[in-house]
Amino acid sequence: MRDPPSPALFEFESRDSLAQFSVWLLPVVGGGTLSILLWQFGGLPAVIATALVCISLVAGLRASIAVYPNRVEIVRKWFFLPYKKYSGQLIEDVSYGGDWGLDEGAIGVVVRLDGRDIHIGTAKNMHYLHDAISRVAYSGRSIEA
Repeated sequence: MRDPPSPALFEFESRDSLAQFSVWLLPVVGGGTLSILLWQFGGLPAVIATALVCISLVAGLRASIAVYPNRVEIVRKWFFLPYKKYSGQLIEDVSYGGDWGLDEGAIGVVVRLDGRDIHIGTAKNMHYLHDAISRVAYSGRSIEA
């Protein structure tokens, strides 16, 4: 008989700012070239349809992280449908998603999980997320200079 799964040490879910930003790039690609092309081929209804598609995509983009004693899982989802899952054994680093890992101008947190950098969170929750994940990731580990 298998042991019951360990409870999560930390769980968090929020909007996914980087994914939302990427979706909004679609209508403004090339300085609005896509919108101009849509206008040429379909007029105002095509531009409105593109905007509605982008809004529906952005509204549901979320990311969650769960830290267990022996693994970490980060899941990107659209509403309740997961579309990308990252899992690993160890959080190597936690930094802000701004220049040089600073919080100024950042729109979330970057978690280095088994050699991969994964962006999660938003500008509104990045300080909480950074501190909480850092506490969990570095608890029980000695940091050598």
